[in-house]
Amino acid sequence: MGAITQNNRRVPINSKERHIPWTKLYRYKHKLRKEFKRRYIKFLHRIRPLSICTLCVTIFCAIWHLYNNIKIAYPQKERTTIFSDDYNGIDVSKYQGKIDWEKVASDPKIQFVYIKATEGARQVDNKYHDYVDDARKEGLKIGSYHYFIGRKPAKDQFRNFKKHIDKHTQDLIPMVDVEEAGNSSISRDELQRKLNEFMQLVKSEYGKYPLLYSQYGFYKEKLSPEFDKYFLFIARYGKNPPTLNSFGRHNIWQYTEKDEIHGVKGYVDLDRFCNGTTLS
Repeated sequence: MGAITQNNRRVPINSKERHIPWTKLYRYKHKLRKEFKRRYIKFLHRIRPLSICTLCVTIFCAIWHLYNNIKIAYPQKERTTIFSDDYNGIDVSKYQGKIDWEKVASDPKIQFVYIKATEGARQVDNKYHDYVDDARKEGLKIGSYHYFIGRKPAKDQFRNFKKHIDKHTQDLIPMVDVEEAGNSSISRDELQRKLNEFMQLVKSEYGKYPLLYSQYGFYKEKLSPEFDKYFLFIARYGKNPPTLNSFGRHNIWQYTEKDEIHGVKGYVDLDRFCNGTTLS
């Protein structure tokens, strides 16, 4: 009779220690399989209502996502514009309320419209997307702007702006709005550092530096001459155009914030090209 070695001692192959009760083992496995199957079916019955609800929620979310993200390419109307010594464009935000863009587009003097998109690190103008869609549908050339808050990180503000701007719906370079409100509490150096970072991020994403908007007095105090090299959009109300201390010059002059045009209820900002600036 052969033998095997176990723990350094010889054990007969037919030892009782090696005997396996195959019949009992088979019956036990069969019983275990049936019990598992019973519990699995019971589990499926319990989660079925939950699965149906989950499926419905998933389908609803998918439809909602598509509804909010698919852009309908409306055909743009053809417009004929004229160059005027009066005004050449407007800038708007939610404060203009409901705008009749068809009436706005009927004014041949209006060559461009800048629309507020975002502010700071989180805020979004709730009229922005409607304004963009409706204005472009009427053939108006549009650009988007961000209201800069100096105490907020530049990267967070840029992410907020980028999140809501569709490159394919932009006719003009982006604009950053830097005013005394929201920036008076930080130092000149800190404001310039953060603004420069924001402008570099815009350049990396969109291929061009943004147009820089600011109030005349605030710009001269906080940003000039360091930012004079950029395209400038300066607000100075009255008959006297802005003048900069150094070699810089402004490209657009916002000469009033209290004028009226067809299609906009109440006052609106009017903007004029300067120093040979055109859309091209």
